[in-house]
Amino acid sequence: MAMVAEAIRRNNILAEWLAFFTQVLIAISVEVGDDLGRGLIAQHGGIVGNTNALSIVSFEAHHGFWVEPAWQMFFERTHHLFLFTLTWPEAMRIWNGVYVGGHVFVTLGTAAWVYFFRRPAFAFVRNVMILTNVFALCIYERFPVAPPRLTQELVFNHHPFTFQDTVFGMMNSSGQIIGTQTGYNELSAMPSVHMAWALIVGATIVALADSPVVKVLGAMYPAIMLVAVVVTANHYLLDAVGGLFVVIAATIAAFGLERYVKRLAHLWRGGPLEAPAP
Repeated sequence: MAMVAEAIRRNNILAEWLAFFTQVLIAISVEVGDDLGRGLIAQHGGIVGNTNALSIVSFEAHHGFWVEPAWQMFFERTHHLFLFTLTWPEAMRIWNGVYVGGHVFVTLGTAAWVYFFRRPAFAFVRNVMILTNVFALCIYERFPVAPPRLTQELVFNHHPFTFQDTVFGMMNSSGQIIGTQTGYNELSAMPSVHMAWALIVGATIVALADSPVVKVLGAMYPAIMLVAVVVTANHYLLDAVGGLFVVIAATIAAFGLERYVKRLAHLWRGGPLEAPAP
């Protein structure tokens, strides 16, 4: 009997993990589908993407926050902190790790934590993620933007400037990963989905965690990701602002969807929409 109970328990755990990863695949399918779709076929709009990127830079410069080149140049210099020395290659490894690893593993880890330990909130967080990706995709199609690492004709402090490409050395400008047919959407800088996901993760941890220390770490995470997306030359600051507005819109839409689903459930069960007055 003990062996049977153990087998049932293991099967339940396996079923739970399968259900979790199914939910994850649903949540990321929109963005991944766009990346693969735009990358596997010939991409168009590179000139428009560069023009739109320059318009973003012009807006930032006009409003006094065209600072992305200064951020990258800051980390290009060697810094000494107590007994530690931070060189540009070491800084690249750190920020590349945050940009890639944080986006994938911190997001996935947070989703798993919510699914297994804060289950009532999971559907709402998942819906916010899905709607964020849908809204971002709509913007990509209407307003393609080249990332800083691909933007040409940039000027900073009255001098031509070119960002160093720290992450995508294994990729080329055609939207293909070198040596493979796997693609990605190279004109998807606005809004920053990296920042959008980081904001969702941070807000989720702050709202649901019990430990004050964990809440503080959750609040810090979007700021850390902001530095990463800028220093790695993958997004402008305005792209991060776009990510914030997309998350706000997705959150409002998710609340509306949740209320609509509850209303349909009431009607399906044949119950009253509102409790009668006493």
